[in-house]
Amino acid sequence: MARLVVFDVDSTLLKVESLDFAVARSLAGAPDGAERAARLSEITDRGMTGTLDFRASLDQRLALAGLTRTAVEDAREALRAQATPGMAGLLASLRRRGPVAAVSGGFGDLIMPALADLGFSPGDVRANTFTYDGPGPGAGVTGYDGANPLSRSGGKAVVVRALKSQTGAGGAVMVGDGMTDYEAFADGAADAFIGFGGVTARETVRARAPAWAEDVDTLARLLGV
Repeated sequence: MARLVVFDVDSTLLKVESLDFAVARSLAGAPDGAERAARLSEITDRGMTGTLDFRASLDQRLALAGLTRTAVEDAREALRAQATPGMAGLLASLRRRGPVAAVSGGFGDLIMPALADLGFSPGDVRANTFTYDGPGPGAGVTGYDGANPLSRSGGKAVVVRALKSQTGAGGAVMVGDGMTDYEAFADGAADAFIGFGGVTARETVRARAPAWAEDVDTLARLLGV
């Protein structure tokens, strides 16, 4: 049976945190923009290291963000230039061996074009989705689909388990930088976990990860490519 390899997106497939990236672009030039962006980055890090519940992190970040549909569309295009160097080649090699998926606690509204550039079809991707207060370009982001398991802590385990069943994979490897990624392994949904520190090395994750990759070349070796 083929092995399923599941990648986190932010700070793994992409060299940025997509929501933070979008907010920083949106707030550029605003009087309190730098302060708000810094606060948002701190909240993101607390969520990724497990010191703040993921849903609470998501709620707090969106409250700070003040994003509009126009800002989301601008960031979505800019994120296409933010792929982690070397990931495209690794993904191509992995796809010759078995299924590959991307599972994100971020938002498909932001990351889908960048993931399409990396060879992912919509069916290969699981992510959160924004809700808006209207249909026009100036409509504001009001929240997210709270029924999506990826909007809460432990949700990646639910999604990885479903992907294993759907693909018929004999096993699943989770690759990512955050505690939400490690949870998929700790819960038993993923059969193996590789912590990725090539963008952001989170010590709480490194301490728990049974395998650790400082860069894409090391990650490729650990995945047997």
